[in-house]
This record gives sequence, structure tokens and C-alpha cells, in this order.
Amino acid sequence: MVIEIQSLIKIYDTGAITLKALKGIDFQVKENEYVAIMGASGSGKSTLMNILGCLDRASSGKYILDGRDISTLDDDSLAEIRNKKIGFIFQSFNLLPKLSSLENVELPMMYNRVPLAERRKRAEIALAKVGLESRIHHKPNELSGGQRQRVAIARALVNNPSILLADEPTGNLDSASSEEIMGIFKGLNDEGVTIVMVTHEPDIAAYTKRNILFKDGNIVADKPVLNRTLIRGQV
Repeated sequence: MVIEIQSLIKIYDTGAITLKALKGIDFQVKENEYVAIMGASGSGKSTLMNILGCLDRASSGKYILDGRDISTLDDDSLAEIRNKKIGFIFQSFNLLPKLSSLENVELPMMYNRVPLAERRKRAEIALAKVGLESRIHHKPNELSGGQRQRVAIARALVNNPSILLADEPTGNLDSASSEEIMGIFKGLNDEGVTIVMVTHEPDIAAYTKRNILFKDGNIVADKPVLNRTLIRGQV
């Protein structure tokens, strides 16, 4: 298993208000799965993604990533896992505006102290994989929304993570760009990349292989996608 979640609880206590965002959830994600996490605002899906991405800690329960119990690690170990094992894709792209596509994709490798020549080569390969080899020197404001998201995908993949976490990756895109991004995700999953994606859009969730539905901090449905949306003529 890439991910094992056991009796996971997350409580936010502000002093005046105590909110139980996750109420003892259990699920697993196998290698090469492609999962959509769905639910209304406040259902717990964003809280879960923050925990999966090692950006937040559970109040109790276990999160095991690649056989390692994340709940027991200190902040430095969590930062190392974030950089080496997890690729992040955000709705708002999170690209640095003054850097080129190539430089944005190189950033995660700089934290790993990868030598410049290797950094450059790996970034170029990642950008070519998402079809942006002709845009490597363009800055974010010179790219369309779909192209910016492709740069973000290349950046997420450049350290060869165990899992790709995507938080509303098509939320700021038009339908044509959304279809393009989902086509890239399908290709990555076909190559063996494990993907967990948060989305509130049923038509986007239909591209995945499994949908997990959250409501009020609980999992209320967990089912395979039987009639997957056609992507560029393929199922």
C-alpha cells in the first residue's frame, strides 16, 4: 500500500469552538490507484489532503505512507518526505512569477541540492512530458491557465514522488484546458503514478478510477468508477 489511513481523527480547537473535521476515517490507496476525494465545502476533504501532504498532523489515528508511520515523525522528517515522496498540484498553480517555466520546475531539486546540470536536464524532461518543451523560458504571465497548470504538474513530478496530490487542479481552468489536464493525469497514471485528487466536480471525478465521498468528516461512499469519461478517444 502507498497510503494506509487508520481511525484518523482531526480536531480543531480554537478555545471558543471545537470542530471535529475528521471523525475516525479508514481507507487505503494501492500503488497506481487514481482516486478522487469528493464532498461539499466543510466535509473534511481539504483537511485530509493537508494531512496526506504532511502539511498538517492528525489529532489521533495513523497515517502510513510507503510503510512509514507519518504520525511519529518530527517536522524535519516531514519536510523531507514532502520534498521526496509527494508531488503537489494546486488550484492556484503556486508558480513564482519572476521565474521561467524551467526555473519553477527546478525549485524542488534545489532543496535536494541536485547539481545545476542535472537539475536543468530533469526539468527539461519533465516539461517535455507535459508538452511544454517550447515554453521552457516563458514566465507564468506569458502562459495560459492550462499551460501554467502543466508547469505545476512538471514541477510536482520532477523528484519522482511516490504519490501525486492534486487539490482542485482544474478549478481555475476552462473546460478545454480541464480536459487537457485530465488527459495528462490519465497518461501519468497509465505509467504507474499514484494520484489522489480533490475535486467537487462530478465530471472531473469521472476521469478517475475510484471516488471517495466525504460528508461531515466521515466517508459515506467509496466506489469504483465504472463508466470512465472518454479522454482523447480512450477509456
